[in-house]
Amino acid sequence: MGRRKVLVVGALGVIGRAIVEHLAARPDTWEVVGVSRRAPDFETRAEFVSMDLRDARGCREALSPHADASHIVYAALYEKPQLARGWLEPDHVEVNRAMLRHLLDGVSHGSLEHVTLMQGAKAYGGHLGRPVPLPSRERARRVDHNNFYFAQEDELVERAKREGFEWSVLRPQVVCGVAVGSAMNVVAGIGAYAVLSRERGLPLVHPGHPHTLTECTDARLLASAVEWVATTPGCHGETYNVTNGDLLSWRDAWSRIAEHFGMEVGAPAPRDLAEEMPHLAPLWREIARREGLRVDSLDGLIGLSWQYADLIWANSSAPARPGLLSSIKIRRSGFHDCMDSEDALLELLERMQSQGYLPQ
Repeated sequence: MGRRKVLVVGALGVIGRAIVEHLAARPDTWEVVGVSRRAPDFETRAEFVSMDLRDARGCREALSPHADASHIVYAALYEKPQLARGWLEPDHVEVNRAMLRHLLDGVSHGSLEHVTLMQGAKAYGGHLGRPVPLPSRERARRVDHNNFYFAQEDELVERAKREGFEWSVLRPQVVCGVAVGSAMNVVAGIGAYAVLSRERGLPLVHPGHPHTLTECTDARLLASAVEWVATTPGCHGETYNVTNGDLLSWRDAWSRIAEHFGMEVGAPAPRDLAEEMPHLAPLWREIARREGLRVDSLDGLIGLSWQYADLIWANSSAPARPGLLSSIKIRRSGFHDCMDSEDALLELLERMQSQGYLPQ
């Protein structure tokens, strides 16, 4: 097969940015077009198209030069100001469904071969406060509730059947990567929290429940999985969980994070970061100006990620059962990439420092 043309939609998010970087590093194989509302603030071979996916007409016009795309990776996301509450609201589902529809309307289905749709662990209903199977497997029946994942998937499957292209769905868990202003960027949250604590002469205190366990998915590993499902016919029409392959104890990882920033570790003390951290925006601006950082607004760097950090660190009460995903299906199908989650987290913090988003 010759060179493919891929639209990476949501190209500046935690997932999309890693996919752009991964595929653009293969110019003989991929012509990469990033789709986002903002222009990239990093050097890339990819072409970028600016559009608002909520605007149907604007999408058609912006995509007209790229209607010949052979592949789409859909990682765009509409979130409401109250992150977790918004997940259950009907208009959250409808806006996200419409965004995907507008994107698909803007490409030529004579050229389109495959669409990769991003979902996540919310597909299993853990955010509803109900027990979920442990681990959660792709064969599980849908939990009946408002969820834009299902609305988008139904739209995609129906159109693929009608218009003759293939699809795959990926479900990562706590995605870690480099991004700015994302709704769910735990790396930026950890980095900014550590820097602001260090600036005030405080130890690095784990702000969540001391016994929270999770899995993570490095965005770079996820980008490899995206290329794999897009180019492996046996994966088409399938849904796969994708994780690094290990478990992460946030409390146990904290000592390595503290060492990375040259700090002492304090006793765990649950706190509400979404409430506390925005008050430190003036201090962040001082640090950013002194250190010459690329983003001098704390909100501009973090987006809604303080809320996300509070959710994944479980704040004052750990869930009765951790939300864990089985990655057996994807490994049996032939994708074997894995990462040490602690090592990957530190590598990503170093990347955000070397790229000027966080101070050394």
